[in-house]
Amino acid sequence: VALGASNIVGSLFQSYPTTGGFSRTAVNDQAGAHSGVAALVSSAVVGLTLLFLTPAFYYLPNAVLASIIMVAVFGLIDVKYPRQLWKHRKDEFALLGVTFLLTLGLGIKEGILLGVLLSLLLLVYRISKPHIAVLGKIRGTNYFRNLDRFAEEAEESDEILILRFDGQLFFGNKDYFRQQLQQEIHKKGTALKSVILNAEPINYIDSSAVFVLRSLIQDLKKEGIRFVVAGAIGPARDIFYQSRLIDDIGPDNFFVDTHQAYVHCKEAGTRSEKEARIATQSGNRVM
Repeated sequence: VALGASNIVGSLFQSYPTTGGFSRTAVNDQAGAHSGVAALVSSAVVGLTLLFLTPAFYYLPNAVLASIIMVAVFGLIDVKYPRQLWKHRKDEFALLGVTFLLTLGLGIKEGILLGVLLSLLLLVYRISKPHIAVLGKIRGTNYFRNLDRFAEEAEESDEILILRFDGQLFFGNKDYFRQQLQQEIHKKGTALKSVILNAEPINYIDSSAVFVLRSLIQDLKKEGIRFVVAGAIGPARDIFYQSRLIDDIGPDNFFVDTHQAYVHCKEAGTRSEKEARIATQSGNRVM
């Protein structure tokens, strides 16, 4: 902001444009600079050098000046961070490497812009295919965990499918959600009677996803399969009401948590009026 403002004001008085650079910043930092006063000191030194010390620096080779800059900038290179990415996040390491090569080949501005574009594409890919887990009940507890991670400790019911979708439902991943759900339903076969959606991680559902959910619920009803929502948070419950999707699902199919929904589907249990109110409470309406 300061550089931009100074350039705007300086343009009215035929001043040179001012800017900053990594190399100059690195030299200042290594010299012990801590505030903007360092720029004033640097300007004063440069001015005095031009006025009185030019003959002393006239025959100084450019290679010496370049080496000073290279030594100063070398401290800005962080080798530990790429090593950590290589060990733990190879996708981000690849993104860093591509951005580095683009910067070397095309230039700083082009490399950074293309790097940002690639990172956005990676972000879109991740949110278009979020993590989906099929849950099972841990034996002797009321906890439900991913069957792939707790295959020995968790028990699975042939009549109940518990699915957790770790992300918001929107037009970019609605088809992926439907495809994964249908695959898990197909694996269960004809014994399946209830599908429980653990909606705790879902904080937003757009109109396209609402349309897909409504279509899925109708298809499940035709097959005699009950669709249940467990642990829906406030923003998601608001959307269920606003879109009237709660009418398709039914208020009786909303539960506070996965355990309550599981017991209700497995044993046809009952719940209190308070539990029903908490499961379906919304800013638009309270059941």
